[in-house]
Amino acid sequence: MQQLRPTMRPSGWFQVAWSSELPLGGVKPLRYFGQDLVAYRGEDGVVRVLDAYCRHLGGHLGYGGTVAGDCVVCPFHGWRWNGEGRNTHIPYQDRPNTSRQLTAWPVIERDECVFVWHDATGRPPGREVPHIFTEVAEHVRDLPFHPATPRGLVRYDDVTILPQTVAENAADPVHFRFVHETRDIPVALRQGSDEDRWFIQLGFGRRWTAWDPNSHDGDTLSIVQAGIGLSYTALSGHDNTVILLATTPIDDRTSTMFQTVWLERRDGDDEPGVLDRRMRAATAQLKNDIVIWSHQRYEDPPALATVEGQLFGDLRRWCRRWYPITEAHPVPASPAPSGA
Repeated sequence: MQQLRPTMRPSGWFQVAWSSELPLGGVKPLRYFGQDLVAYRGEDGVVRVLDAYCRHLGGHLGYGGTVAGDCVVCPFHGWRWNGEGRNTHIPYQDRPNTSRQLTAWPVIERDECVFVWHDATGRPPGREVPHIFTEVAEHVRDLPFHPATPRGLVRYDDVTILPQTVAENAADPVHFRFVHETRDIPVALRQGSDEDRWFIQLGFGRRWTAWDPNSHDGDTLSIVQAGIGLSYTALSGHDNTVILLATTPIDDRTSTMFQTVWLERRDGDDEPGVLDRRMRAATAQLKNDIVIWSHQRYEDPPALATVEGQLFGDLRRWCRRWYPITEAHPVPASPAPSGA
């Protein structure tokens, strides 16, 4: 297998917040990709993300900043910055400062989540993030789901996880048997990719041998990997469930993991405690993965069993496009325990 040298600065779309964290007029400090950022929702309802420090005297816009129209207002001297990073107003001067500008990050808000585009070389955004209910699996398109907010939002901060290791989970059906204690190793039913997405569908059940949309021999798990940082999954079966697992680098060592879960509406969900129990069951397994990921060393190249080679090879070849810079921010050599 040709070697892949992943880093903590891949290109692509990455989650930085949930929509519910940014009410109308809300301002939120962020730190991702080794940079301090500010996210805010303007009075027009649009979420914008800028570099955090006012170009006047360096006040952090995320701590005490407010919103005026489509601008964030610096708490230090009231300078206003719009979503393009331009100064639009100085309260004690009759004209703005046009010589300084903040970096404006491309933003998409979709499916209760806020995403930004990151590219260390300055390339413009690629294909938009998927719509989770229409682009991941056919069987969920017409089903009614509960909102993910508030029960289905789980966040793990400051974990020593390389986003690449999380992405490679999609190419590792065998781990389900040992990490999640499934009865059998799932079967890869379909797999493919295009320029922006890598897809696989796994079948859970003893008689799975090929894709059959009318089969009831077991559950299926459809996974769409959208870049390195976004993994969309749709589980079919008794509990139809849709999950977005997002891994966003904070710095050269740690990441934030966002788990967003939507459950199919079922009779009895309004009874006390039922929906909470269902959500606990749907979110319980990720902790098992994190214990391994946060102590895992990236093997390059890995020593693979014969049956593992094709999927890992396909995924790693596809992943290369997301690493335009490979030396400036290398993979951490020896992850420290995260306490996850």
